[in-house]
Amino acid sequence: MHLFESKGSGYLFDPFSVRLVRLKKKDYHRELSRHADSERRPHAGISRSGATRQKASPFLHVPQNAEILLGPRSAARPQPPSEEVEVLVNAAQTCNLVCPYCFVGQGRFHYRRRKSQGLDPRSAKRLVEVLPRALPDRRIFSIHFYGGEPLLNTEAMKAAVEAAEHSTHLFRFAVTTNGTLFAPEIFSIFKRGRFSVILSIDGPPRVHNALRRTQNGRPTHALVLKFLKRLKKEGIFVRGSSVVRKNWPLRKSLAYLNSLPVDVMKAQAVRLPPEHPIALNQRERAEYFDDLKDLAGSVIRCIKKGISPKDDRFNSRVLQILTRTRRASFCGAGRSVFGLSTDGTVLPCALLAGVKDSNLGSIHGSTDWVDRGRIWADTHGPRPECEVCWALPLCGGGCPAMLSVCGEDECDMVRANCEAALEIYGAFLKRPSDLLVLAGGV
Repeated sequence: MHLFESKGSGYLFDPFSVRLVRLKKKDYHRELSRHADSERRPHAGISRSGATRQKASPFLHVPQNAEILLGPRSAARPQPPSEEVEVLVNAAQTCNLVCPYCFVGQGRFHYRRRKSQGLDPRSAKRLVEVLPRALPDRRIFSIHFYGGEPLLNTEAMKAAVEAAEHSTHLFRFAVTTNGTLFAPEIFSIFKRGRFSVILSIDGPPRVHNALRRTQNGRPTHALVLKFLKRLKKEGIFVRGSSVVRKNWPLRKSLAYLNSLPVDVMKAQAVRLPPEHPIALNQRERAEYFDDLKDLAGSVIRCIKKGISPKDDRFNSRVLQILTRTRRASFCGAGRSVFGLSTDGTVLPCALLAGVKDSNLGSIHGSTDWVDRGRIWADTHGPRPECEVCWALPLCGGGCPAMLSVCGEDECDMVRANCEAALEIYGAFLKRPSDLLVLAGGV
């Protein structure tokens, strides 16, 4: 179980039932005292939030007074299967920028050498044709173009959009871009495919240009703002995306994104090994977690006003707690999420391109990759150490791609997000229906 304090109230979260209760002050302090004693014994019953909250304590042994604190306990239901499939398409294995924190190697991913420069338009068309046949029980197919820089391969994007025009009710399109390319056809493709655009912009010119430069060293901030202005002129939905790194905290990143004409936004810590020179140090990580708590407070204020927050990172987990369901996996990789490499290889996720045993098949072959995806998902579930973490039902076992890059640091970040979601839910224990405003932003 997990014990934490928020806004002067103590809470207890039961992972078994995915249930959160507010404790009376005397019960909270009693459990704190028991936790202090249990820290000297293995397999403690409760983990505690605080200075070391990121280090999850086991909850293998449930406290004897659990039913007194929680009432009758019943196992949480698994989340229902998703009706949507998302395919992350590695449209280009090259990039016009050289960002030092890029965790996909400018589009090379884990391949020793590039498979090909970009996705063939025929493969993009084939993807659209195959998805409804391969996964007939799904209602929505979301095709998300990724890179490298996907706008270096607009022909593949155009081919997919054209192939989907006979069944627009089935397909959605998105692209993650650095916003520095202005080929004339880009914006017409976006409008034609009703794209959502995830636009990378790290901060004001001084911050953004320090790391996000072209291959010949030119700054890009002015180009990105010009790109954003054109997107809004065309009425295209935009998610502002920022990387929090050394000397650039979350609160400042969010404040800058909030000053821009973006529809939604998200800033998150750089995904790098802890020893990397631009990774957050110990003090900055603690500051990041404090900023997350402040963000949770901002979300609570939005919900009380009846509006969905501009930063929607907590939405799905808060609604998960509301419905008392548990995740079977972190993201659905191999079941409701797939990747497509530039050579047409189907993967559990594009971020696993080049990783051993991640090849599920080819988009140009049979659809056996669907069954292989299920097998992959079954064999790549939560790790043994996940089974004793209080956040498992809200996390699902962590991102398979990022765990290999960031290790335990990735788990710390996920646990902090899970606790923030619990804080948000805890603020509406008396009026849980108010949380339904988040359903529009999941």
